[in-house]
Amino acid sequence: MSDTPNFENGVPSYHLFNQGIGRTFDDFIILPAFNDGVTKDAINLQTKLGPLTLNIPILSSPMDTVTKAEMAIALALQGGLGFLHINLAIPDAVAQVHQVKRYRMGIVTDPVCLGPNHKVSDAIEAKNRHKFATVLITNNGLSNGTLLGMVIGKNVIMAENQHRPLTEIMIPLDQLITAKDSEVTNWRQAQDFLRLHKRAEKVPIVRDDGALAGFITDTDVEKMARCPHALVNRETNQLLVGAAVSTHPRDDERVIELLNAKVDVLLVDCAQGGTSFAVKRIRQIRQLSDIPIIAGNVVTLSQAAPLIEAGANALRVGMGSGSICTTQIIAGVGRALLSAVYHVSHGLSRNGYTDIAVIADGGIRYSSDIFKALACGASCVMLGSVLAACDESAAPVEMIGGRRYKKHRGMASPGAIREGGILRYGLELTRQTIIPQGVEGLVPASGPVSRAMNDLIESLRISFEDVGCASLAHLHQKVDKGEVCFELYSPAAKKEGEPHDILQV
Repeated sequence: MSDTPNFENGVPSYHLFNQGIGRTFDDFIILPAFNDGVTKDAINLQTKLGPLTLNIPILSSPMDTVTKAEMAIALALQGGLGFLHINLAIPDAVAQVHQVKRYRMGIVTDPVCLGPNHKVSDAIEAKNRHKFATVLITNNGLSNGTLLGMVIGKNVIMAENQHRPLTEIMIPLDQLITAKDSEVTNWRQAQDFLRLHKRAEKVPIVRDDGALAGFITDTDVEKMARCPHALVNRETNQLLVGAAVSTHPRDDERVIELLNAKVDVLLVDCAQGGTSFAVKRIRQIRQLSDIPIIAGNVVTLSQAAPLIEAGANALRVGMGSGSICTTQIIAGVGRALLSAVYHVSHGLSRNGYTDIAVIADGGIRYSSDIFKALACGASCVMLGSVLAACDESAAPVEMIGGRRYKKHRGMASPGAIREGGILRYGLELTRQTIIPQGVEGLVPASGPVSRAMNDLIESLRISFEDVGCASLAHLHQKVDKGEVCFELYSPAAKKEGEPHDILQV
């Protein structure tokens, strides 16, 4: 590659990012490239996150106004991955993992069970706790007990007395359609069974001795048909979900409990991720499990290297660039996001860490921002404010002047710190002075995650088509070869690229 760029065709990324100046989204535009037959429908947006393959390159931020189970479910159904936030109490975090796993279950090996002495009120409590209306009744109230019957939501609703034993309202075993455990050992066989037995909706799986072995439901088939690109475990057909943990010793238990709950990815959540505390946490997790680990936040290769050596599979890149973050103002420390993404990703490549995923985290507003982050070397992006505005975000809707809004705040904002953010920032409540590094505010509610993701992904496909790239790997390859080029944006050029000289209605 020539050191002298040909400005007629833009400049390669190398020339843009090696001038000692921080670059971010509004500093440049990507120029179109020759398209040798790539069409939108043929573009593959899958990306690697350690051993996992995401169907879209989008993660949700582990912020307490963004991601709980509802957001994680909604994003996984679209092919992305959600991360439960760190302010959840440990039992609540575990329950949220279970809620995601039970949404689309495939073959459930640990169905919700109660015993013959339990009452209707217990079934109501179980429904509220597990977000699942069907309860199997076994002789010992456990999922390894002998099946006696099944209670569905209709049985509970029609029960006039909450103190009635469940055995009085349950559908008894002899009236149930059941499957033998030898007949249904995988999801394909489960689907075949449901097709064969057209009246079957909720089917317990039993062993020859009558013991419960699992549970399948036809609603999962419907959910799969609606969301064919959902991110699932291929063996269990359950949705994938991640969770954040801190470096604080009090989160040792959180790590263990989340692993026991079968969480799919752990994210070590630090504002400044290049520390010995983060290294220690990564090593602890790696000793316990081969689960994918995301480390960060980092903005330089020198920060990242010890985390990779400790066992991290992915790096969360960005510091102080989020819309609700004030770190760069308060501390004067950070880096322009796309400079950070470029230098970390290319530094990893130069040093042979080609299997380490780079996650661009902070300040992303539009689909064009996502494309620019990917073009600069990111494997995927992490969204905060974009998802905070969605119906499924963790914050409640607030009505102001007849319009719907959602609260959004940084995890270093005063409110988040009071509610648990001290773990992320290494602060103690006994300290007299806590300096917030984030703000709180409102974002206009935007509707469901499914609509937001559809708009973003379709726009991304347009971007990939415009530069003639069929996949993310193809994009990275063409950028590195200088076949996809960049050009700095003047304020006037940026204004020109936006709607202008028209009264918008």
